[in-house]
Amino acid sequence: MMTGGVPRPAGPGVRAFVAVEVPHPQVPGVRGPPASSPTHVTLKFLGEVPAERAAEFASALRPAVLPVRGFHATLSGVGAFPSNARPRVLWVGFKEGRETLSDLADRVDRALEPLGFPREEARFVPHVTLFRVRGPRDQALAERLLAAPPVGPLGEIDVREILLKESRLTPNGAVHSTLERFPLAVD
Repeated sequence: MMTGGVPRPAGPGVRAFVAVEVPHPQVPGVRGPPASSPTHVTLKFLGEVPAERAAEFASALRPAVLPVRGFHATLSGVGAFPSNARPRVLWVGFKEGRETLSDLADRVDRALEPLGFPREEARFVPHVTLFRVRGPRDQALAERLLAAPPVGPLGEIDVREILLKESRLTPNGAVHSTLERFPLAVD
């Protein structure tokens, strides 16, 4: 697998996903990293994959996303999975850029299907996870944010590439690193 153009040794699998990096949403009342700290929109989760398949993924993804022009995206609004009535994950959605993110997810889905990754059945919802509801305090905060969503943009970015990312699970949470970059078309 490649890391910024440097070959990684082949070995056991890595937890991989395809994503767009965005600034962490700044939601009043929610503690989180600064806006300069990146988070991501997962376009497709690949799961545990052999590290040596990176070239295969690159060959499929690069031509699939290259026709898409870079675009501007704004984070706006909140929602919950599985539903607002039963929030388990609270997320921030997109106002501007939502359609292009959905198109990118579909292109990634179609490109990776021949490599053994079934197409997603659920409708893609472009979002950034804000937090997981793990107790009464999280539940109360989720209910408050869903009842009175924050107004205005919660972050914005000019999207110029998609990324193949690795997720390593640690006792302090997941640590993500970029394995490969796929630029979008330039204006």
